[in-house]
Amino acid sequence: MQAAPAPDSVPAKDLADDPALLRFMMAGADRRSALFRPTAYWRAYCARIMRELDRAGLKGMRANQRLLKGFAVGGVPQPEIPDAAWKRAAWAALEKLPGIRQIAGCRQHARLALDEIAHAFPAMRIPAGLANGGADDAFDWRGNAVVPYFVMYLSRAADFYSRVRAHEVQSILEIGPGLGLNSLAHIALNPELRIIVNVDIPPVLYLSTQFLKSIEGLKVDDARAMEAPSPIVPQPIDGAVHVYQLAAWQLPRLQGPIDFFLNAFSFQEMEHEVCGSYAAEILRVVRRGVLLHSMISGHKAGAGGQKAPVALDFLESLFKGKFPNISRLDGFWPRLYEGDAASTRLMTASALSVPD
Repeated sequence: MQAAPAPDSVPAKDLADDPALLRFMMAGADRRSALFRPTAYWRAYCARIMRELDRAGLKGMRANQRLLKGFAVGGVPQPEIPDAAWKRAAWAALEKLPGIRQIAGCRQHARLALDEIAHAFPAMRIPAGLANGGADDAFDWRGNAVVPYFVMYLSRAADFYSRVRAHEVQSILEIGPGLGLNSLAHIALNPELRIIVNVDIPPVLYLSTQFLKSIEGLKVDDARAMEAPSPIVPQPIDGAVHVYQLAAWQLPRLQGPIDFFLNAFSFQEMEHEVCGSYAAEILRVVRRGVLLHSMISGHKAGAGGQKAPVALDFLESLFKGKFPNISRLDGFWPRLYEGDAASTRLMTASALSVPD
């Protein structure tokens, strides 16, 4: 099945290959300490990504599971209900099959979730370009091209902004941002957001960088732009959200203040000492709070070669000295996506007042 065309006014774009940027990232990683290189859990993913980039580049990246498997995004095309009556009847019979129900339900579920989130956040604005890179699961929602997995990220962001006022979040830092859909979810819900700092390991960082570069309304500085050994001081710019895509070893050069730090299920893929090293850098620059999503007991023992599971209470212990006000987020994500509120931690320096 062909990928659905983006229904908004801006056609979906292909992603640009930048072999020189990829070479820069990989060469930099080779020169750094183990704390800034892929840990055991991600080594196989990174090796596969490099093989696939050598073979195919970024063409059709959003439908290429050799590139995206570690992100848990993308997937098979999601069929729409046909217009002709006889075809609808045939579809009604087909959709009773378990596999077909799952495929068709993904889009419909996302539409219903979008409606509910939009009701709570009437000023929500969906960024154009969510289907860029050949997404095979794009669908139309109120004239916007959306992909189902973005809506899951949006539900988590909605839970956050149900507790934190947007004007208190003008800058965010995320380690392990995946493809960048979480960045776009925060942009959709927070018109006050000016600066996003994403930190990741190459070649994963390369994929998110090239995807975010394709999104209108963003000014993206890639890791190569921050090659000089000087402090990295994020600056807002007029008319765009300024996104800094940092390689992991560049994080110690980042200067604050950053309002909030975010991490969703990637700390649990690291080792304890790596989490502690990152936490020290986060505590140095972040001033208002931390949002964590992580499995309570971490991955099962030995997952991906990990030495020991990283439990959520360990992650909480890294940050509670500076951010002692701790709550769980029980809202859109648990209700719409069967997320576990117990696996969330919103940790802030001062007590929160619920937004109007």
